Amino acid sequence: MTVAVPLQFASEWTMTALLRILGFALYASVVAMGVSFLYRGYSTRPLPVGVGVVVGLSFVTMSLNIDAVTQASVIADTPKLHYATASYLLGVFAVGAVAADGGRRIGDHFAADVFDVPRIDAGGQVARLVQSAGLVVELELPESVDDIDGYPPVDGGTRRALAGRRMRFPRRLSESDLASRLAARLERDFDVGHVHAEIEPDLTVSSLAVGGRPSGIGPSLPPGSVAVAVAGDPPPDASTGDPVEVWTDGDDGGLVATGKFRASVGDVATVAVGTDDADAFDPDDAYRLVTRPDTAEDVNELVATVWEADETVTAVTVDEGDPLQGEFVDWLPVSVLVVVRGGEPIPFPADNETLQVGDTVYVLGTPAGLHRLDEYEPEREPGDRPAPDDASDVADADGADRTADGDDAAAAGADDDGGLASMFSDD
Repeated sequence: MTVAVPLQFASEWTMTALLRILGFALYASVVAMGVSFLYRGYSTRPLPVGVGVVVGLSFVTMSLNIDAVTQASVIADTPKLHYATASYLLGVFAVGAVAADGGRRIGDHFAADVFDVPRIDAGGQVARLVQSAGLVVELELPESVDDIDGYPPVDGGTRRALAGRRMRFPRRLSESDLASRLAARLERDFDVGHVHAEIEPDLTVSSLAVGGRPSGIGPSLPPGSVAVAVAGDPPPDASTGDPVEVWTDGDDGGLVATGKFRASVGDVATVAVGTDDADAFDPDDAYRLVTRPDTAEDVNELVATVWEADETVTAVTVDEGDPLQGEFVDWLPVSVLVVVRGGEPIPFPADNETLQVGDTVYVLGTPAGLHRLDEYEPEREPGDRPAPDDASDVADADGADRTADGDDAAAAGADDDGGLASMFSDD
């Protein structure tokens, strides 16, 4: 009696290829799983499918490249330029792509549970049911996205990504809450510093303007000064804004310049000096920084506060026929800091100070306020304007310059509750 021997369905080369393909698939799956886990935990959003597949296969590709360089063949004794090798590589990438996407999904699921991140399918059946029931509203952003005057412009790629984009929000939100929610979404998802959106009663976005946040120390430098990086150990007790003296390092050292200490990295310090002193430094020399006593001031704290605030300062010029001509500063949707008239500054002008042609007005405002100022239209009749408090503040009938001097205007502006003074009050 003879026993039948089972047929060998697969050769040794085929078994080796299948095992290696499964091993590389597991490798790609684990890598994609880890990256997806970290991405969901950091950003609270799922890792895109394409990114997960590319990241998983990139590690597989590196392993195959190392084998191709260090060995005579990629698998077994098969030559590199052979149809069997090509079939093997095709199987590795095909199965690895599927496994990488599976690992991405598993990693995202684990991260959502670990970091307690709710998973919402914005395009699934539940979302369609919610939208059909009228529980959500879809906003379509305008095709033209503007820049906010006074803020750094946003790159063109971000504006193109926002143009015409559709975004869903809960329906039972007021127009102001909807605008705030839209601004928060854009700032978080597109790394935009400031957003101003106007939403009409029919829930259409009539205008959208975005702006970035200032970077570096350049915008915080006062006029007539520059920042210079010098080689030299800064004093251990120096902090940002401290006055320093810069001396040449050596026995015959002399005073090079005086300035304000801004920052330091290792043995390189950044000092703000006057523009006339910038040429006194030699990039090949080393210097010695010495702090010097000075009266205490809150300039650095003020600069840090303004730097983090949403408000910014910008200047506008009143031209002939401009809507701002003849308007009181108190009627503007921003805080007026200084009015420069005929080369003479009027700091913190009174509320009833009338803007004239040729005035340069420095204002402080939020993106929404600056946008309203850019599209300003008078809403009051001339007879409705408040009467001046003092006869000295009244311009003559021919529109002549005001008779009160700048000190009187500053005192009047300091006594009232409007303008910049109200920003620092306790009320």
